[in-house]
Amino acid sequence: MSKMLDSLKESRAAKAAEASDLLAGEASAEALAVIEARNAEIAQLDGQISAVEATEARAAVMTEARVSAGVTGSAVVKSEPMTYSERGERSFVRDLINAQVRNDPSAWSALQRHMDEVRVETRDVSRIDGGIGEFVPPLWLVDQYAKTLRPGRTTADLLSKQALPAGTDSIVIPRITTGTDVAAQTGDNVATTTQDMVTTSVTAPVRTISGYENVSLQLVEQSPLAGGIDRMIFADLMAAYDYRLNVAVINGVGTAGDLTGLLNTIGIGTVTYTSGTPTAAEFQVAFAKALSTVAKNRYMGAEAIVLHPSIWYGLVGLSDTAGRPVVVPAANGPMNAVGVNGAPGAAQGPVGNILGVPTYLDAAIPAVSTALPAIVAAFSDTYLFESGMKTRVLPDVLSANLTIRFQLYGYAAIAARYPAGIAKITGTGMNPVTGY
Repeated sequence: MSKMLDSLKESRAAKAAEASDLLAGEASAEALAVIEARNAEIAQLDGQISAVEATEARAAVMTEARVSAGVTGSAVVKSEPMTYSERGERSFVRDLINAQVRNDPSAWSALQRHMDEVRVETRDVSRIDGGIGEFVPPLWLVDQYAKTLRPGRTTADLLSKQALPAGTDSIVIPRITTGTDVAAQTGDNVATTTQDMVTTSVTAPVRTISGYENVSLQLVEQSPLAGGIDRMIFADLMAAYDYRLNVAVINGVGTAGDLTGLLNTIGIGTVTYTSGTPTAAEFQVAFAKALSTVAKNRYMGAEAIVLHPSIWYGLVGLSDTAGRPVVVPAANGPMNAVGVNGAPGAAQGPVGNILGVPTYLDAAIPAVSTALPAIVAAFSDTYLFESGMKTRVLPDVLSANLTIRFQLYGYAAIAARYPAGIAKITGTGMNPVTGY
C-alpha cells in the first residue's frame, strides 16, 4: 500500500469519526450542516481512494506481465520496428481495449513498450495542438472543485439559538416595560407605595428561506463527481442558506418576508462616529460610548463586538502618536492597547478583543450609506428560532424536459427581547479606509 493511499484512508477515518461523534450528540442545524459537509468530504475521499487503488492494481498487473514476457528496464529502439508502426501487426486501439477490458498481459506489455519508445524516439514532439498535442487530454479534477466564496454565519451564531416550535407562523414573547415599585413608608398606618405594571410584547414572525437549482437528468446520471452532482448542489444551497440567514439577522428590514435584523430593531442605541481621518483615540472613544450605551440602558455588560474585516484591519493598521500599534498580537504581551489581536489574519469569527470585550469578524455586515457599522450587544438577549434546513428532490416538476429540481428551505424567526442591549456604531468614521 502506498503512502498516498495510507494518507487518504487515515483522513477518511478521521472525518468518519468526527461525523459519528456529532451524530451521537445533540441535534442542531449547525451539527447537521457539519455532518453533511463531512459526509461530502468522505464521499470525495472514497472516490480518490478507489482511483488510487485502481491505479496500483493496474501497475501491479503491468509489472507482472512485463516479468512474464521477460521485459525488463526501458526499451532501447535501434533497428527494430516500432511496436505500432504503419505496417506493423499490432493495433494500438485493439491493445488498449484488450488491456482495459480483458486485462490482457500481452496488451499491457505492448502498451508499456510503446510508452518507452515514445519517450526515446519522439521526444521532440510537443503537446501543442497540431503537433499531436490533441492526444494529451486535459484532466478535470472535478472532485477538487472550488466552492463558492461566502462568509459564514458569525453573527447569527452569537444569538441564543432555539428550536422553532411546530404549528405556528409567529412567536410572541411578553415584555414588561414598567415594573412595580417600592419606597419607604412615611409613617405608621399610612399608605405604602404601589405602581401598576405596564406590559407589551415582542412578536417574531416566522419567515421562510428557500432556494432551488434545476439540473438535467443527464448531468446527474453521468457526472463523474464523487458523491454525485446532487451532493455538490445541496452543499452549495446549504452554504447559501447560512449566508442569507446571517445577512437577515444583521440587517433584515422586516418586510416582504424578511426578518428584522439587529441593525433595524426599534429601540437600539446608536453611536455616531464622524471623522474623515479616523484615529486610534477616536475609535477608542466610539467603542467606549457604545459599551456605555449598552451598560446604562440594559444594566448588563455587552458580551461581544462584531465588526466588518475592513474596519478591524483598519484599526490594526493604526498607530498612536508615538508610532506604536494600538492593536497588538496577544503573543506580544500587550500593555495599554486599545485592542488585542488574538487571531492574526483571521477572516471571520473570534479575532481578539477591543477594550477587553471579545470581538468577532463578519464580512456579511453591509454598508449603510458608506459606513460599515459595528454591533455592540448582549447577543444572548436575542433569540433566533430555526427549523433546520429541509431538502427536496423533485423529479416530476420539469419531467418533460428530463430536468430535476433540487430544493432547500427552512423557517426562522428572530426576537430581540431587550433592544436596549444592542448598540450600533455608525457614521463617516466607520467608512473603510482605502486599502482595507
